[in-house]
Amino acid sequence: MADEGTATENQDKSPRGKGRGRSFFAIDRDLWPQLWTLETANRLNFVMSYLVLLSGTGADHQLTKWSAKAIEEHVGIGKPRGQRAIEELIDHGLVSRTERSTRLQPQYRLPALDREAEPIFLPVQLVTGLANETPILRRIRETGDALILRMLVDLYAMIELDATFGVPIANLRQNPAEEHPARKIFEAGANAVWAMEYGGQQGAAGDWTRIHRTSDEGDPWALFWERVATLTKIGALIFEPWIYDGEPFDAEPLFPVDPAAHYPIQNVDKITALTRSAYAAAAELAGERTYLLDRAEGDILVPLPTHHRPPEVRGVAKLRIEADTPGRRRAYAQRMERIDAYSEAFAILKLDAENGRFDKPLRVFRPASRP
Repeated sequence: MADEGTATENQDKSPRGKGRGRSFFAIDRDLWPQLWTLETANRLNFVMSYLVLLSGTGADHQLTKWSAKAIEEHVGIGKPRGQRAIEELIDHGLVSRTERSTRLQPQYRLPALDREAEPIFLPVQLVTGLANETPILRRIRETGDALILRMLVDLYAMIELDATFGVPIANLRQNPAEEHPARKIFEAGANAVWAMEYGGQQGAAGDWTRIHRTSDEGDPWALFWERVATLTKIGALIFEPWIYDGEPFDAEPLFPVDPAAHYPIQNVDKITALTRSAYAAAAELAGERTYLLDRAEGDILVPLPTHHRPPEVRGVAKLRIEADTPGRRRAYAQRMERIDAYSEAFAILKLDAENGRFDKPLRVFRPASRP
């Protein structure tokens, strides 16, 4: 994941080696796989301890006063075992004591971050936890499976800086229902209404999956999907439904949707409201032909211009706790612009249909293209 704003600005104003200098930390992409090949007595303690020390750095991503005490406090690795992991990291040259380090007040130096090599950005809250929540890393330690930790960070490494701010769908996704592909249920003038059912089957591909697949008897993907399920259960991974402008994996994401928008919801968020707005526009386009909507009961309905190819609904794999980097903030702004633009477009389409105008195709105005 490339991010030009790697905490380089105002570095002197941020505390160095005094805990959380910022709300995210970064690990070098070349160093990350090395942590999984170096000799250690306990891989999970070894890698997790390094991440805790790294999360305790300031804006330099290098100096930290966090030690075995912080490792015990945040992820539950006892001080003796945390200290042994730190000593292993020191033996391998990944961590060193500074000249100011003492036994009672240790201070460590980690390798300098190559800011030109697209580091992996991670939220400090993975280590410290959100309010009233057990930290994600502590939950992973409780599983006893080190490769769940590797899968989590590998997913962070793949995040795309677009409106979805998620893992590319070619690498991990929730697929649409195979038995109910996107189908055009009717046309009305310049627009057509598509019906889609959000599926529950997941798909994945890419080199990153190899270490999680087994060659034992049975399904070689079983362990991979077990780890994905575990990340979902512990609250680290979610799948967010998005409408894409086509079936290919390189199709463009249009906007997020709520498959449960048809049901009564007390607190309606912007995604639910957008999904309902699309349905309302579709219903107005149908007019008296309500039987057309009955055929798609419970489906996600999306009006698009008649020339548009079949859309697709897919679940984007997203990390529930996001690193608050400049890239993430830009992606969030794009996301909200998409939601607002499509909400407005569906509202206009509905109004046109109410007034008997069916000759105007759906048109989405985005800030850059507004007159």
